[in-house]
Amino acid sequence: MEDAVTVSDFVVAGLLFLVVFGTGIVHLESLPPLWFDEGWTVCVARTWVEKSHYGCLLQGELAAPVLSGHFPVVASIALSFKLFGIGIWQARLVGLLYTFGAFFMLYVVGRRLYNQTVAMAALGLLIFVPFKWSIHPLFLGRQVLGEMPMLFFLLAGFACVLRTKDCRGWLAAAVGCWSIAWMAKGQVAPFFIASLAGTALLTAFRGEWCTARRLIMLLGGSWGGYQCLLAAKSLLLAGHTLPNPPTNGLTEAIAVVFVPSIRLETIGYMLLSWPEYTIGLVYAAWKLCRAESVHREEALVQTVRTMLLVLSGSWLAWFALLSAGEPRYAFPGLFIAASFTAALLYDFTKGFSATFVRDALSALVETRRMTFDGAKGLVAVVLLFAMGWVTAQERYAFRAREDERDLVELIAYLHTATPPTALIETYDSELFLFLNRRYTYAPPQVLVEVIRHHQDSNHPVTYDPLQAQPDLLVVGEYGRWAEFYRPLIQQGRVRLVQTIGRYQIYEPVGT
Repeated sequence: MEDAVTVSDFVVAGLLFLVVFGTGIVHLESLPPLWFDEGWTVCVARTWVEKSHYGCLLQGELAAPVLSGHFPVVASIALSFKLFGIGIWQARLVGLLYTFGAFFMLYVVGRRLYNQTVAMAALGLLIFVPFKWSIHPLFLGRQVLGEMPMLFFLLAGFACVLRTKDCRGWLAAAVGCWSIAWMAKGQVAPFFIASLAGTALLTAFRGEWCTARRLIMLLGGSWGGYQCLLAAKSLLLAGHTLPNPPTNGLTEAIAVVFVPSIRLETIGYMLLSWPEYTIGLVYAAWKLCRAESVHREEALVQTVRTMLLVLSGSWLAWFALLSAGEPRYAFPGLFIAASFTAALLYDFTKGFSATFVRDALSALVETRRMTFDGAKGLVAVVLLFAMGWVTAQERYAFRAREDERDLVELIAYLHTATPPTALIETYDSELFLFLNRRYTYAPPQVLVEVIRHHQDSNHPVTYDPLQAQPDLLVVGEYGRWAEFYRPLIQQGRVRLVQTIGRYQIYEPVGT
C-alpha cells in the first residue's frame, strides 16, 4: 500500500482536471438539456439569490423548495450564481468541480487500499467503460444533481480515515465530510449506516473491540454532525423559507418496488450489463474472508476496505432487488465498486501483464486442463470482452439530445406573446430558471401518483392542471411523461397554440 504523496499524484490530478473540465466545458449549457430534476434545484438557487427566499415561486408567491436537491447542492449553486450570474453553465460548473473531486478522492482511496496502478485502473474503468451513457460519470457530472457532491464528501471521509495513523484529528475531518455527504443526498443514509455498523459487527466478531467501538463512534458522530448541519440550516433560513408539503409514499415508490418486470430488468442490468462490478465485489469479499490477522497499519486498510465493500455491495443489492430500476440509482454503488473491479483485473492478470494472460491461455489450450492461473486469465479476458461489448453498444446508443435552443426560443415566445400578468401551467421545471411570468405546477405529492401510475396503470393521478385557471399550458418531456395533460387534450378542453421544438403550448378553450 502506498501512502506518501508523489509527483505522479499531482500528474494524475492534473490529467483528471483536464479530462473533467476539457470534456465538461463543451456545450455545458446544452448537453444534455436542462431537465426536470435540475430545474427544481436551480429554481430554488435563483429565488434564493434574487429574493433571499429559499424556495420556488408558485403563482408569483413565495413557496416551498418542493423537489429541489438538498441544501449543500443548492448552496453551492447559489454561490456560483452570486459569483458568475444566473444561468445554466454557472449552475453546472459546480457539478464539474464536484466530479473532479469525486474522481480524485476515489484515486486517493484506491491508491491507499491497493496501489497506484489499481487506483488509475479504477479511473480508467469509469471514464472509458460506460455503465450507460445516461450515468457515465462525465455525463452525469455535468448536471445539477446530488450524486457527485455526495460521492466527493463520502470518499473524502474515507480518505481522512486512512490518514488517522498519522494524526487522530483526521477522524474529526472524516465525521465532517460524512455529515455533509449525509446532508447532500439522503439516499446515502441506509448504505452508509450499513457500512459502518456492518463493519463494526464484523470487527467485533473477530475480537477487535477497539476498532468496533471507534466505528460506532464515527457513525454516531456523523449522525450528530448531520443533525447539527440541519439545525444550522434552520437558523440560517429562519424567515427565508417555507416547509415542504408532505410527499407520502415517495420513498416507497422508488425504494421498495416489487413489480416483476422491474425486478427482472434491474437484475439483468447487474448480471449482464455490469458483470465486472458484481464479480469484483464477490472477489473482494472472498479475499477479506480469507485474510489472516494483520499488523496494526494494515488492519486500518482492511477495515476501510470492508467498509467500502459493504457500502457498495449493499447499494447495488438494493438496486437489483428493491429499487424502481432507474440506472442512476445504481451509479454511486458502481462508482465506489470500480476500485474492487480494478483490483480483480490487476490480480487476475498479474499486474495487467499481457504476457501472463497470453501464456496462461496458451497453456489452457495446449494442455486442455484448467489451472488456477488459466482460470484467472480466462475470467479476465471474458470480462474485458464483456466490457468492450457494452462499451461498443453504448457508443452507438449515445445520441446528443436536443440542444437548449428550444428552451431559449420558448422563453422568448412566452415573454413576448403573453402579458406580464399571465399565468403559465407546466410540469417542466427547467422553465423556472428563466421564466419571468407567474407559473404554477403540480404539488409534489402528484409525483408519487405519477410514479405509481407508471408502475400500475390502475393507479389514478388526481391532479387537474386547469384548477389554477392558467392562461397557457406548456407541455414538454416531463409533462408528457406525467400524462395528466393528455385527458385535457383528448377531451378538447385545451387547444394547441404553438409548437417549439420539444415543447407544445396549449390554451384553455374559452379563454
